[in-house]
Amino acid sequence: MHRRALLLALSSAPVLLFTSEAFAGSYLDRSALLLDGSRRDAEALRAKLTDKELAKVVEAVADARQTAASKMDVPAKVAKAHPHLLLTLANVERAAQAAIEGRTTQVLEHLESSKREETIFRSTLSELGFPLPKANHAS
Repeated sequence: MHRRALLLALSSAPVLLFTSEAFAGSYLDRSALLLDGSRRDAEALRAKLTDKELAKVVEAVADARQTAASKMDVPAKVAKAHPHLLLTLANVERAAQAAIEGRTTQVLEHLESSKREETIFRSTLSELGFPLPKANHAS
């Protein structure tokens, strides 16, 4: 009986390991997608600081990204990095809100904070052994 349990445990280990790695891969793909869109929005805000209609669109989309990131499953192996993803996305949303209110200095401050948090996020993932892939663009 013990031998059967041991064999079952040993044969299941590779499947569990693969599932864990695949789940981390899915998290990385989702994060890359969120960051790619957020970065494009940040660039648009920076280029058109006084365009309040653009800022409203960016704010709505940034809020949706933030909500998606806060609700997604995070593998334990990369949980240490996730708060930096959330802060990256939150700072773009805050920058858009500041742009709507005409506070250009705060727009730039939040965009710089977003960039710093993304750097920390990427660095933390790399230290954990899970570098972030480049987002794929459909052509």
